[in-house]
Amino acid sequence: MSKKTGFTLAEVLITLGIIGVVAALTAPALVLSSRNEANAAKLSVVVSNLENAFTTAIAQEGASSLYGTRMWAAVKNVETPGEGGNAGAMTLGVNSGEDQIARFVGELGRYINLNGFKRERYNVYYGGNGPYSMTSDGGTGGQENQISDCFPIEMKNGAVMFIRAFSNGANVNQTEDEIVALGGSLYSNAADIFIDVNGVSAPNVVGRDLFHFYISERGILYPAGGVDVSVYDEGIRTNTWDRTGTDWTCLPEQNAVSNSGWGCTARIISEGYKMNY
Repeated sequence: MSKKTGFTLAEVLITLGIIGVVAALTAPALVLSSRNEANAAKLSVVVSNLENAFTTAIAQEGASSLYGTRMWAAVKNVETPGEGGNAGAMTLGVNSGEDQIARFVGELGRYINLNGFKRERYNVYYGGNGPYSMTSDGGTGGQENQISDCFPIEMKNGAVMFIRAFSNGANVNQTEDEIVALGGSLYSNAADIFIDVNGVSAPNVVGRDLFHFYISERGILYPAGGVDVSVYDEGIRTNTWDRTGTDWTCLPEQNAVSNSGWGCTARIISEGYKMNY
């Protein structure tokens, strides 16, 4: 007569308990990894859509650059005094006239699907839940105010962008020949753009779902922390995300993050739209 074998109730309960503990320990990491992967992928889509919008505007309007487009014309009458290469730099923010903001957003909306804009400062828009900087170890830091003077432009896909510091068309530091000699391809920064790929949804942290680009006069987005921005800003190739002690360092695994984490934009792109930190 054969003897039946099996698990006792106590053994089953112990096994289930162990599985539960393991799941509790690993689930947050899996959720974070999934969120990071989704945000990096969404960034790729948003960048592609924006570049298509800017380059299409240039082509369809017969302009030689963004400076000749109707959307940039909406900003020309809000020039502010400056010095050196920043003389005549243009700003369009929450303190600008409603018609100026609406005109710019309306012209941009010809080329990309938008929900409109909010004439609100970032802290009001985020309801006190961001945006936040990134700490040196890749965590969440304090309030980040780089976009404090910008109004949020909402896209149909749920992303939000903030645009500031429109250029008057002049190179700031280097001539085009000097930039080419150093291997750069950003000759004029038409504006700074900040992208939150998932809008007001968490985490609202720089380098996690908030990213910074320079828009070239040809409508191409260059990531903060990349070689092109380094060459354009400093005339060197080394002020980049992958070097410690720079303005754009993004090496949380080495406990090294600079400038609130904005340089992580270039890292994500250089690593194939992956968030490997």
